[in-house]
Amino acid sequence: MKAKEAALVLNVSRSYIYKLMDIGEIAYEKRGRHRLPVDASVAEYKARNLVPASPKEHKPVKGPAHQYKHLFTKKPPKNDGG
Repeated sequence: MKAKEAALVLNVSRSYIYKLMDIGEIAYEKRGRHRLPVDASVAEYKARNLVPASPKEHKPVKGPAHQYKHLFTKKPPKNDGG
């Protein structure tokens, strides 16, 4: 696998792939001057660092935001008869 392909799989930049290889998070093999990430290591890194999305509860806003609540409530426009 090439670094560009690994970057597409992990949705990161190629430079980040090289950084992961430098710090030992992703295994690689050298072919000449090139460092090629190992497929299994990329898959394992993706599984290890995958954060599942979970819906969060809607919590009421605390603090000064309540001052602007009137901006987000629907009121019928006033008709002055003019």
